Amino acid sequence: MMKRSLIVLTLFALLALQACSDRKGKNYNKVNDDGMAFVNEAAESGAAEISFSELALKNSKNNDVTDFAKAIIADHKQAAKELDDIAAKGKFKKVDSLSSEHKMHLASLTGKTGNAFDKEYLQIMVHDHEQSIKFFKDGSNNANPKLQAFAAKNLPRLQMHLKEANTICTGLK
Repeated sequence: MMKRSLIVLTLFALLALQACSDRKGKNYNKVNDDGMAFVNEAAESGAAEISFSELALKNSKNNDVTDFAKAIIADHKQAAKELDDIAAKGKFKKVDSLSSEHKMHLASLTGKTGNAFDKEYLQIMVHDHEQSIKFFKDGSNNANPKLQAFAAKNLPRLQMHLKEANTICTGLK
């Protein structure tokens, strides 16, 4: 009887250990619907801001605007690489295309140069960064710890971009 109890107890202990180790397996990296929404929003807005900023390097003559655009490109490419790594490890796909709103902004910016371009570009960047900050705040509470860390790491950078865009926009004539 004692031997049988010991065997049953050992089996329960092994099952408990197995349940704990499942966290390290494939389910640990899974992303829920909120997580996928965050990933797709972050990927899409980042790609859009890179596209807008690449256009700014061509269409703006203002050094403050082009310096800002260079910083946006560098920071958002780095964030995109981090998000790609998280997606690869989590075995999920993220969106690769721009939203219709961002396509419309890109088309509008394409036809402008100089001060008219600068004003519209910065207004778009202010609006996009305000939106990004909202969903990055939500993302920092995501169930997936890797997405939480990604959101928390990049949120201050987005806030800095918003402040810079507002400052430059205010200084335009």
